[in-house]
Amino acid sequence: MSNIQGCSPLRLLPALFVLLVLAAFNAVPVISLAQEPGTTGDPIVSKSYLDQFFRFRSVVIPKGDTVQLTPGALVVMRSGKLKIRAPRGKSLIDLTDGKELAADALLPAFHLVLVPETPGLLLEAQSMSLVLAMGLHPER
Repeated sequence: MSNIQGCSPLRLLPALFVLLVLAAFNAVPVISLAQEPGTTGDPIVSKSYLDQFFRFRSVVIPKGDTVQLTPGALVVMRSGKLKIRAPRGKSLIDLTDGKELAADALLPAFHLVLVPETPGLLLEAQSMSLVLAMGLHPER
C-alpha cells in the first residue's frame, strides 16, 4: 500500500472515529427538538384522527344528566327532551330553521344545531335522549 503524503491509513482511523462521534452528538439535539405530530409545531394530522373526530356518533343522555358542548360541534336530537343551558345572552344556532336557540329552550327534534365558540353551553336531559353528535367529546 502506498502512503498518501506520509500518512498511513491506520493513522486516519482515530480521526475518522472522532468525526463520527461528533456527528452523532450533533444529531441528537435535532432528533430531540422534533415537534410532536399534530401540534402547532407540526400541524400534520393523520387521516384516521380526522375520520374518528369528524363523524356523527350516537350518544344516549340519561334523564337528569348534562353534556358539555364543545365549540364547533354539530348536534341532532333524535328522541327525548333536551333543555339548553347557556350563559345570559348566549345561544345555539339552529341550521335547519336558520335561527338562534336561546337558553332554557328545548332542542328541536331532527334539527341540525351548531355550537358557537361560547364557553359554558350545556344540554340538560329532561328525559332519556338520543342525539347524533359530531365533534362532541365523549366525556360527559
